[in-house]
Amino acid sequence: MKKALFTILLLSSIFLLSSCNEKETETDDELGEIVEVDLQVPEKAEVGEEVTVVAHVTQGDEEVADADEVVFEVWEEGKKANSDMIDFTKQEDGKYYLDLQFDSEGVYVVQVHVTARRMHVMPKKTIIVGNPNITDDQN
Repeated sequence: MKKALFTILLLSSIFLLSSCNEKETETDDELGEIVEVDLQVPEKAEVGEEVTVVAHVTQGDEEVADADEVVFEVWEEGKKANSDMIDFTKQEDGKYYLDLQFDSEGVYVVQVHVTARRMHVMPKKTIIVGNPNITDDQN
């Protein structure tokens, strides 16, 4: 009797574990290739000059024009607590655009938060505005 009960429990456990493993594989397949973001930010700008920042979102060879969220976060280097979250101003063929102007010299960080196809990507780049005094603390 104990052997029969043990055998039933063992077979049930194997069945449950294989079912869980099969579901995990389906989820991996559903996600497919990773979402990638090519963040394009000019290296330099002048105070008051309008610059365009582009987040080109792709998944494999496909342009992602249906991202759930694309928000740009901008802050002066070393002052992330004072960052601004800004929505994109234009979208075309998987490219999300933002026009920016900077009011003062400094080194600024532009980070884009992209949520698309159940994935979240957050690349960032810097832009030098004007001719700021760059110290070793800022690098």
